[in-house]
Amino acid sequence: MCGITGFSRPGDTADLSGDERAALQRMNDAITHRGPDEDGFFHGPGVGLAARRLSIIDVATSHQPQRGPSGKTTVVFNGEIYNFEEIRQELIGLGHDLKTNGDTEILPHGYEAWGIEGLLQRLNGMFVFALHDARSNEVFVARDRLGIKPLYLGEFDGTVVFGSELKSLILHPSVRREVDPDSLARYLVMEYVPSPRSIYRGIGKVRPGFYARISADGDRPRVQHRRYWQLDWSKDGPWEHDLELPTDGSEASWSRALLAALRDAVKVRLVSEVPIGGLLSGGLDSSSICALMAEQVPDLRTFSIGFEEASFDESAHARAVARHIRSRHNEKTFTAADLQPVLDTVRGFLDEPFADASILPTWFLSRMVKDNGVTVVLSGDGADELFAGYPTYLAQRAARGIGRVPGSGGLIGGLRSIAKRMPSSYENISADYKARRFLAGAALPPARRQVTWLGALLEDEMRAVLAPDVREALAADTPWAEVDAHYDGARGADKYERLLHLDLRTYMGDDILVKVDRASMAVSLEARVPFLDHRVVELAARMPFALKLKGRSGKHILKQTMGPRLPAEIVGRGKKGFGLPVAKWLHGPWRELLMDTLGSGGAGKTGWLDQGVVDGLIDDHLTGRLDRRKPLWTLLMFRWWEDGAFGPGAA
Repeated sequence: MCGITGFSRPGDTADLSGDERAALQRMNDAITHRGPDEDGFFHGPGVGLAARRLSIIDVATSHQPQRGPSGKTTVVFNGEIYNFEEIRQELIGLGHDLKTNGDTEILPHGYEAWGIEGLLQRLNGMFVFALHDARSNEVFVARDRLGIKPLYLGEFDGTVVFGSELKSLILHPSVRREVDPDSLARYLVMEYVPSPRSIYRGIGKVRPGFYARISADGDRPRVQHRRYWQLDWSKDGPWEHDLELPTDGSEASWSRALLAALRDAVKVRLVSEVPIGGLLSGGLDSSSICALMAEQVPDLRTFSIGFEEASFDESAHARAVARHIRSRHNEKTFTAADLQPVLDTVRGFLDEPFADASILPTWFLSRMVKDNGVTVVLSGDGADELFAGYPTYLAQRAARGIGRVPGSGGLIGGLRSIAKRMPSSYENISADYKARRFLAGAALPPARRQVTWLGALLEDEMRAVLAPDVREALAADTPWAEVDAHYDGARGADKYERLLHLDLRTYMGDDILVKVDRASMAVSLEARVPFLDHRVVELAARMPFALKLKGRSGKHILKQTMGPRLPAEIVGRGKKGFGLPVAKWLHGPWRELLMDTLGSGGAGKTGWLDQGVVDGLIDDHLTGRLDRRKPLWTLLMFRWWEDGAFGPGAA
C-alpha cells in the first residue's frame, strides 16, 4: 500500500529542472502518511513520478519505481494486486525475468506483454498506478474497478498533474486553487464531491474502472479517459471467472455460490508479511467478513469501538460475535472527551470538503488498530450496496406506492407539515428524523430521492444557503448530472438494481471508500474490502433482486448465507450504521465551535454562503424546533476546510 504523485508535459523533451524536482519532492512528502517506509522517484523528459511505500508484500525487494524488461517502462503504484502470483507465473511462462516476489513489478512487465487494457483486464485488486512509456513519451494513470483507491488528475498551463490525494496536486506550482461552485453545490447536497469532479476547478477524479492516457497533441497535452470495466446487471452475459455460478436458480444454490465467492475474496486478501486483523462493528457485514477470516486465520485479532450514547453503541454485539468466532478482541470507547483532539486531527488531513461525521470514529478505530501493532485490516464495506441493505430501498417501495395515489403531491405536502410539528429527537435515526427525511424526497424521481435521503441539504435548501451571486452562477444540471447519469447508465438493470448501481457509484465510491481510505491511510493502515472483489460484485449483479430485498428484509441472501456462522441476534438485527451523536453534541461540546465557525458572520465572511439562512438553521437546531444536524455539520466541514491548509486561502 502506497501513495503516488507526479506530473507530465508529454511534448516536452527537456529534462526536469531543479525547481521541478523540488516540487515533485514536496508533492511526495505531502503523502508520507500513505507510505512511511520509503520513497522513490523517476525523472524523465517532461515527466516526474514519485511514490511513498507502506511495505506489506515482498518487503525486502519491491522498491519503487519499478521498470519493465525494455528499460523504457516505469511504474509507481498504490494498492494491492491479489492475483499477482498468477500473473507473475503467466509472465514467466512468456519468458519474462522477474527480479522480485511482489505485485508492483508485474505492472511494467504486463504492460509490455499485453498493453494497458490487456494488463488491466487481468488485475484483481485495489489500485492506482502511473506508468510512463518512454518509447511514446506517454503516461497512463489507472484506477481499480470499484474506486477503492483514490486518483486525482488535473491540467494547468500545459502540465497534467496527478496523485493519490488532492493535497499532493495543489503543491505543484502550476495548480490554481479556485473553488468550483457547481462542485460546492453537489457537496452541500450529498456531503461529498462526487466523481469525476473535485472541489477545485481544473482538477477531477479518474473514475472507477477507467484509465487516462496522457499524450502530446502538438505543444499541448491530450488527456483521454477510457473505460476498461463496466458492471453488467443483465443475467445471461458471459462469465469469465474461476468462481462457479449457481447450478440452478434456487436460493440455496445462490447461497452456496455467494459463500464460495466470499471465502475466496477473503482468502486472497490475507496475503501479507505484516500483522493482519479484522474490523468488527457487530453488524452483519463486518461480522460476516470476520467470521470467514476466523476460518482461515488462527488467533484472529478483531477491533471495535463503542459509544457512551446507547442508541449509537454496538460494542455488545461486536463482543458477542468475537466470542462466537473466538477472536482475540480489542475494544475502546469513543467519548465526548475524545472529540476535540480527533476532530483537530481529521480536519488536519482532509484536503477536500467531506461531511460524513463517521470519519471521526473511523480514524479513532484506525489509530487503535495501528497502536496495537496491526498494519492490515479487512472491513465489511460494500454489502449494503450489493444486497440492498439500506432502509432507503424499502422507502423507495413506499414512495412509489404513494406516487400512484391520486393527488399524491398534496398528500406529501400535508404529511410534511405534520412531520415538522413532531418533537425532535437527537437519537440515532430517530422516528421524527426518518419521517422528515422520507417526506423530503418522496416526490422526487427515484435516483434523486435516493441521494436526498442519504445526503445533507435538499436542493432548494442548498440554493438558499448559497450566496445569491454563487447561486446564480450554477450550471443548469447542478447538482444532479452525475446522479442521473449513473441511474440511467446501469447496463441491464431493473428499476431497483439501478438504485444499487447508483449507490455503488456515488455513496459507496465517493463517501464510504473515501472515509475509510483517508482515515486508515492517515495512520498508515491498509484496509482491504472483500465484498468489493469485482468477482463478488459481478456475482451479486447477476443475482435476482428478490433474493436481496425479501419482504421487509434487506440483505436476505447474505443473512441466509452467513446465518449458520453467526449468533442469531446478529443476523436478525436491523441496519444501524456507524454514526455519531452529532445532533446532541452540537448542543453540548460542539456548541461553541458551531457558533464560532458559522455564527456572528462566520458563515458568510468568504462570500460563498448566505449568513441569514445559516443563522436560521442554527436557530432551528439550538431551539429544538428541527434537527439540523446534517446541514450544520456539512457547513461546518466546508468552512473548516476553506480556512485550513488545503483550502483556497492557504495557497
